[in-house]
Amino acid sequence: MSLHRPGFKQTKASAKKVIQKNSKLLSQLDLYEMEQYASIAVVQSDETWRRFREEVLPGLKLADEAFLTNFKETGYAFSFDVDEAGSSFDKPTLILMGRQDTSVGYRDAWDLLDHYPRAAFAVLDRAGHNLQIEQPNVFTCLVSEWLDRVAEYLEEELV
Repeated sequence: MSLHRPGFKQTKASAKKVIQKNSKLLSQLDLYEMEQYASIAVVQSDETWRRFREEVLPGLKLADEAFLTNFKETGYAFSFDVDEAGSSFDKPTLILMGRQDTSVGYRDAWDLLDHYPRAAFAVLDRAGHNLQIEQPNVFTCLVSEWLDRVAEYLEEELV
């Protein structure tokens, strides 16, 4: 989530906290894998490692490091004021945040709610930036409920 004003500096991100550490698993990874996984994993388990390895690590290996370094140093802001973009978004919306996410602060995202009157907002404990991996059951339920609301909305629009 990076819908922020020009010059925005994230101030409300969570401090790094591992809820479930797995030193044995970390010791079995090569240095690069261990650094990448340990830097973001809140729940360290064989299953979260498997999904991280399959779903996240390939993208990290292809990442433009110079761009990412600049992005981290200059912030997450758009070059325009998102709040001035017009009216609010009045369609079903889902905003999911990880309580232990050190990349994107859930408190910062809370400020967006006034622009999304049909939004459901959830902060998941035991979840960082990869909450779909660390809390898959809750994630799936919430996304399923949101898709139900989208389908309902579309049915009403067609009538």
